[in-house]
Amino acid sequence: MDSQHVTLDSLPYIDKEYDDPAAREHVLGLIQEEMAQMSPPLMPKSAHIFKSNDTLRKEYERVRSGHSLPPFDTTRYNISAPTSDTASAWEAASNNAASQLEHQTTRIDNLELLQNFGAQAWKLSNHQKEQLLSSIENRTQKLREEGVHVNKARKYEQTEAGVRLSELEERWSDGVRRCVEIQVACGRLQQEINVETSK
Repeated sequence: MDSQHVTLDSLPYIDKEYDDPAAREHVLGLIQEEMAQMSPPLMPKSAHIFKSNDTLRKEYERVRSGHSLPPFDTTRYNISAPTSDTASAWEAASNNAASQLEHQTTRIDNLELLQNFGAQAWKLSNHQKEQLLSSIENRTQKLREEGVHVNKARKYEQTEAGVRLSELEERWSDGVRRCVEIQVACGRLQQEINVETSK
């Protein structure tokens, strides 16, 4: 069948078979049966989109295989005394302490920036989000109105088609009735002709 020219013969505003609870249950049962046979969508096996990034490729494989995220390593944020009295142990402990000091300094700088500029940035962000929300709500309202218009037009067209179908069905029934009457009359005439010719 050509997918560009599909004839739909469903007239839900006219056909009342859909209102029958038994028919509805049968249809829902068929849908549930079909859905039970469907397998859940799987992530693609190949990660060819992450060929150039090993980190993303490994993370993709981890998620695809269902492994949980490894726990966050907090030991590097601890300041601990050197494990031995060697120069390399003291140097590692000193470097770790300097790193932690730099980290805390960066946190203080970030908190000061947040205190000085955070309120204004938050207000701007809220304003942008409100504009985006307003735009989405307006678009949603337009789509709802279009949907209502389409449904009204569909109902009108199907109601008109229902009237035309009723007229055609009545004409067809009338034509069939007349054909039967003509056949009966022909049968009677044939009997009369047979009676007359047999005399």
